[in-house]
Formats: sequence, structure tokens, C-alpha cells
Amino acid sequence: MIDKDKKYFIVKKTKYNYQHDNYEIHDHNVYDITTAIKKLLALDTLNEDRERTSYHLQEVSFKLVEEPLVLTKDMEVKEEQSEIPF
Repeated sequence: MIDKDKKYFIVKKTKYNYQHDNYEIHDHNVYDITTAIKKLLALDTLNEDRERTSYHLQEVSFKLVEEPLVLTKDMEVKEEQSEIPF
């Protein structure tokens, strides 16, 4: 059974001859399963370079981040770091 509350990323995979494969989240959005599949099919239909580029679904999961990350003293931005040095 499909859980309609789950959200998904569309991941674009690009293969290169000279380096490792590149992965990026397509248009930086999350979608429900129905919208994600529709967009995935549209992207695959319009994809003219299937040997190099492919699209995949990835479920959004927050299981690893149960608590917000806490900023520690050594992570704080100091005043002199906030300015661009040029």
C-alpha cells in the first residue's frame, strides 16, 4: 500500500567520462507520490540524452535527524568572518 503522506525528491543523475557521476535534486522541491511520478515520466519523455542523464525518485526521510542540530562555540561565525575580504 502506498503511503500518500510520504514526500519524494526527483534526483537527476548525470554520468561523466572524466569524473564520478553527479547527483542533484531536480528543481529543489519535494512532491507527493502522484505528482512525483507524473513529473518523473514527463522528464524521462523529454530526456534526449538517456545515455548520460537519468531521473530517479528518492523518498524524503527525516529518520536520521530526530533533534535539531545545536550550534556549538567552535561553529559560531565571528565578526571578522562575516565580511568579504576584497
